[in-house]
Amino acid sequence: MFTLSQTSRAWFIDRARQAREERLVQKERERAAVVIQAHVRSFLCRSRLQRDIRREIDDFFKADDPGSTKRSALCIFKIARKLLFVFRIKEDNERFEKLCRSILSSMDAENEPKVWYMSLACSKDLTLLWIKQIKSILWYCCDFLKQLKPEILQDSRLITLYLTMLVTFTDTSTWKILRGKGESLRPAMNHICANIMGHLNQHGFYSVLQRCDGLFPDLVSHTPRNNPVRWSVGRSWYDWQLSH
Repeated sequence: MFTLSQTSRAWFIDRARQAREERLVQKERERAAVVIQAHVRSFLCRSRLQRDIRREIDDFFKADDPGSTKRSALCIFKIARKLLFVFRIKEDNERFEKLCRSILSSMDAENEPKVWYMSLACSKDLTLLWIKQIKSILWYCCDFLKQLKPEILQDSRLITLYLTMLVTFTDTSTWKILRGKGESLRPAMNHICANIMGHLNQHGFYSVLQRCDGLFPDLVSHTPRNNPVRWSVGRSWYDWQLSH
């Protein structure tokens, strides 16, 4: 039988063990609480930042009405970076549409090099960033084309918009910056277009064109699969469609 001192000692050790376990549990709870609080604060900060960015983007396009002065290419580039930073295809589809229309509008400006969006491709400091940005934008155009339905009027308009983006930035023939003295830049710009086409092709560009087969059959049926000539033929047909 245990003596009284042995029993007291066992009780004391057991109590010390329980207290130690309780302290460990408490520390674990405190650590878990800190982690949860950090995640909540991070989520709230990200949500606030994304909300502020989206508000800034909305204000940008709200001020970009037909009667206003055309925005510079740099302004469009900066707002595009912000949109791509927070972009979610379902939440930002209208913002993305406005961005594409703003970009294409800039390309139509006459004798305003600072307005032409693709003029940033000639900027030593921005060339690589611009190429990265336009690749992302064009692939999002492809993502939208996968989802749009030609038989729906609004969707058919968006299909035309996103195909126009793809046509415009995979071919230098409409780039006004290359006219006259700018002709010397054409080889470099053609190389950039080839780079963009290579990127799109690696991500499944021609499978996207197959998706558009119902609306623009000649866009995807003239030449063998994955042949750059195929898109050139489609472009010619597509340009004819727009002009008639």
